[in-house]
Amino acid sequence: MKKAVIGFIGILFFFFQSSFAQQTTEKENTSELDKSIYFSAGLNVSIPVHIMMYRSHRLAIGANARAFKNIAPKTQFGLKFDYDYRFTKNNSRKQITPESTLEERALHSNFSLFSLKPNVQFDLGSNWYLGVETGAGYVLSDADPAFGMGFVSEFAGPQQFGISSGLYLGKYLLLGPKKDKLGISLDLNQFLAHGHAENSIGIKCYYVFRKKHGN
Repeated sequence: MKKAVIGFIGILFFFFQSSFAQQTTEKENTSELDKSIYFSAGLNVSIPVHIMMYRSHRLAIGANARAFKNIAPKTQFGLKFDYDYRFTKNNSRKQITPESTLEERALHSNFSLFSLKPNVQFDLGSNWYLGVETGAGYVLSDADPAFGMGFVSEFAGPQQFGISSGLYLGKYLLLGPKKDKLGISLDLNQFLAHGHAENSIGIKCYYVFRKKHGN
């Protein structure tokens, strides 16, 4: 798992470094950039990919919102908010008894994950894009909000805060005569705390709004 964490951090560093390099080499073109600020909002669906989490929890549904602008001809910088509500597997709650510990009750309870992440997205051409993001994550368990994701044995106790990161590949679909954008992406997400990461994979679908900035 530590190798996976190191690899994920390495990928984040690579893309942020690439973004800085592109911004430096193309800064002479920034005066021609679209000055608009964009907003997007949509829905999330995901499942856990870590075997221990998958034994207790399954589908998560949620919402996403992002504000962003162009910082180079093929690079965007933004801020993304994600909310995911993850359900336990079928009949999991039947394992809770009056004698169950808080950890056992949290293991068989749904939980919410909130994250706020600075985000860099690269235009790959033909309406394809690649993005990377990292920021803060906050977990609330239905068993006890303060316990968070403490049912994960590696966290060894209450765990509400962690580092939330994501890597995604997507494509914009152009809709109607105004070519409104509908984005669909495949996302790999990670919640990291105390050197242990819980990962999930899912699909996000969102509509891109546009707000003019300046003239």
